[in-house]
Amino acid sequence: MAEHKVPLSAADTVIVNGNVITVDADFSKAQALAIKGNKIVAVGANDEVMALASSHTKVLDLDGGTVIPGIIDPHAHIGLFGMEEHFVKLDGARSVREICDRIRERARQLPAGTVIVTTPVGDHPYFFNVPGILEEGRFPTRQELDEAAPDHPVYITAPTNRIPNSAVFNSLAFKLAGITADSVPPGNPNRVQIRKDAYWLDGIEIPRDHVTGEPIGELRTMNPLYPQSSYFDIITNFVPKPTYEFVREGIRMLAPDFLSLGTTTLLENHLTSPEELRAYAELDLPLRVFCTVELDPNRPMAELEQLVRSIAFASGRGFGNDRVGISGVSIGLDGPHWQGTAVLDEPYMGPFGDLVSPGPLAPVEAYRAVVRLAAQHGLRIHGEAAGRGSVQIFLDTMAKLDREAPIADRRFILEHCEFPTREQIAECKRLGIVPTTATNFIWGKGAEVYLDRLGKEYAENAIPLRWWLDAGVPVCQETDWGPRSPMFTIWQSIARQAGLTGEVIGPHQSISREEALRIFTINGAYALFMEDKLGSIETGKLADLAILSADPMTCAEDDIKDIEVVATLVDGEVVHARDGFPA
Repeated sequence: MAEHKVPLSAADTVIVNGNVITVDADFSKAQALAIKGNKIVAVGANDEVMALASSHTKVLDLDGGTVIPGIIDPHAHIGLFGMEEHFVKLDGARSVREICDRIRERARQLPAGTVIVTTPVGDHPYFFNVPGILEEGRFPTRQELDEAAPDHPVYITAPTNRIPNSAVFNSLAFKLAGITADSVPPGNPNRVQIRKDAYWLDGIEIPRDHVTGEPIGELRTMNPLYPQSSYFDIITNFVPKPTYEFVREGIRMLAPDFLSLGTTTLLENHLTSPEELRAYAELDLPLRVFCTVELDPNRPMAELEQLVRSIAFASGRGFGNDRVGISGVSIGLDGPHWQGTAVLDEPYMGPFGDLVSPGPLAPVEAYRAVVRLAAQHGLRIHGEAAGRGSVQIFLDTMAKLDREAPIADRRFILEHCEFPTREQIAECKRLGIVPTTATNFIWGKGAEVYLDRLGKEYAENAIPLRWWLDAGVPVCQETDWGPRSPMFTIWQSIARQAGLTGEVIGPHQSISREEALRIFTINGAYALFMEDKLGSIETGKLADLAILSADPMTCAEDDIKDIEVVATLVDGEVVHARDGFPA
């Protein structure tokens, strides 16, 4: 490879005897690199780079260890998932007894009356085989939760990313929710059925004890993020609303997880809040975080105009510095396929076996008006569109904007885009759209949603990375709902396995290892207008690096997902290190 020498004063840090995968234009390899301040000042052979060392230079000898650029994840939800850091974690619990023990331990730590909230039963992120994963093959009962926490309301949440699903309450929680043997909380009486075996509250089913009439504990079809029942907020009103401090501390607690996995930069594409941006600024995280301001087309236009004018300072490439900033605005079109709220181009099977054909989250004309408003103020658009129909609405809207003023150099973002057609991909190329998508969806939803409900034609071309790359579109990989590990996601770009069954879905859409690493590094930098600073290991770029336990380019394919991150550097500083680094 070409020499990269900079005749500067001594480097602060030199990394030698490494397998440096630069992800430059030639995907070249090197042995060593030098860092001064927060930038890479040399990349090359050991002797070339060591020439920049002095007695004050820190020398890290990797003994053949692999170095890659820090991962850039353009859709990871640190603010949303950070709030779960406050909850009792049920991951790995395999019995009702173990669940109750974890709740009992938290109850010992909290004053009586404090609400205890847990993560869903099962394992993140997709909660396969619940409640069958438990020894008893059932959820905890109200009485079992009462024994674990008699003086605390207990709420075992339901998973958001699967329908049907179930939450569980104990007696105090049911009392605070207004659900007893004799009563349900006030609401729309036309949406309530009271049967001997269960209450039905606008889609939420609450089984009852046949003898006492009391709820047994389970609440079926509880959807925390996309509540489809008018009773959801009513019966969960006893749970304290997240405060700013709650959100901020969740982000602080979760950030080390991303760093430990080699992720150094996040783009929070949607489901964002002003509190999150404030938290990123106050916390001064070693993790780079950029976010959008969410616009809801269902809000009054006068209110939206005021909001857009107030954030017009973030026009163009966004506002902020290299560590935190606003990347533009996000405007959503649909919900998830699992809930039956994604907009396709034909009816499809919903979560309860019926055909559904949902419309977009807002009237199309209202959506287009808000997009046009944001674009006229120079703000970059991050459009959320999961289904093929919503992708078409997004592209038609972008084409109309393009006729008014060219948008190809503005790098508008299309997120999710699970089933784009070849024609839609070609239109993205023409309009300069940057898609962010996740092969993790195939892992989590491939069997139960893509194959079972949408059918083979949809499933085989889900998340078509091969089509995107062959068309010359700078598609970006993301983790979204998880798994959070970039190494797992890189493996899934190649393997395309359904997590529940192990079935390979759409092998013709698999990509190479080199391509999988590129779309998670340099393509992510391109999406952020930061390809001159991040995404590859080259002279002059910021020193964001991940040091791995194995080489993802040469190890056995199935071993890629298990590669560990030995150390992570941001701005040349070690922000994560496993025991023994450097050895």
